[in-house]
Amino acid sequence: MNQIDDAIRQALSAEDAEALERYATEPSLLQRVLEAFSGRLALLNALALFLGFALFGVGLYSAWRFMSESDLAEMLKWGGATGLAALSMIATKLWFWSELRSNAVIREIKRLELQVARLAAR
Repeated sequence: MNQIDDAIRQALSAEDAEALERYATEPSLLQRVLEAFSGRLALLNALALFLGFALFGVGLYSAWRFMSESDLAEMLKWGGATGLAALSMIATKLWFWSELRSNAVIREIKRLELQVARLAAR
């Protein structure tokens, strides 16, 4: 793969190489998270983040109620609610991280499209 990358870099002009260098560095985690809130799915991503925090609060409250109960039936109810909140929060966070990963894949595809377009224009 390095030979192909080297051949592409040699074929590009200085202007093209400069444009590719801007996209060559991987953005930081904070930049990726902020980028997730500026696209077609910005509202859905914000809702998922809010839902994750809300489920965390519900899980904490359910765990507190579980610890403070003395009746076994109530303990089972609150323990089940704690487990359900934890699983739901995990699913929400997994979905959000998969969105970040898909954005990274799309960014790489765009980068390749730019390279191919620049080479085809020659």
